[in-house]
Amino acid sequence: MNYELIIFDMDGTLVQSEDCASQALIDVIPALVGQSTESLTTRYKGMRLARIFDDIERRLPGAIPEGCLELYREREAVLSSSMIKSSEGVVAMLEQIKGAKCIASNAPVEKTKRSLELCGLSRYFQSGIFSAYEVNAWKPDPALFFHAARTYATDPKKCLVVEDSAVGLEAARAAGMDCVLYDPHDYANDAKTQRRITTLTEVLEMI
Repeated sequence: MNYELIIFDMDGTLVQSEDCASQALIDVIPALVGQSTESLTTRYKGMRLARIFDDIERRLPGAIPEGCLELYREREAVLSSSMIKSSEGVVAMLEQIKGAKCIASNAPVEKTKRSLELCGLSRYFQSGIFSAYEVNAWKPDPALFFHAARTYATDPKKCLVVEDSAVGLEAARAAGMDCVLYDPHDYANDAKTQRRITTLTEVLEMI
């Protein structure tokens, strides 16, 4: 297919940042001490922060301390300088994509820009950074993907979405866009039912 726009998820796709987020949760929520970052990353992959807090509170009533959101944001920012890394093959892929590309993330724009800067990827996304906070709708709602397509005046059917989470794939399908699961760590138990890649450079073969 001759895609006119490639839409990337950020966390867990262009950069490996989800273990950083999980460690920040453990550090600011005492009830999570003893749980592994891997287990939290697997449980909350792609999920918006408000839903993560709701799930923790449901499982562990009273676990969320007062001011936890601010504490979490501060701790995640501190950890990011040493824990967030670019995904393998991301530079080789981005260097060869000649057409339009953008980022559509559940995270705030400021966090996405910070991660791009930390990983040396900012030059590839001087524009086209979209956040669920802009449209007040988080994946699996397709509104963010529709917003990205409209901005580029592109038919959703001419878009390819590269995602690492079930909620992201659900949003892409709801938007009528082609999508592929980036799953380098084999998190997806149902990977055989998905269009699945394990390295980002495989995206080049698709476009």
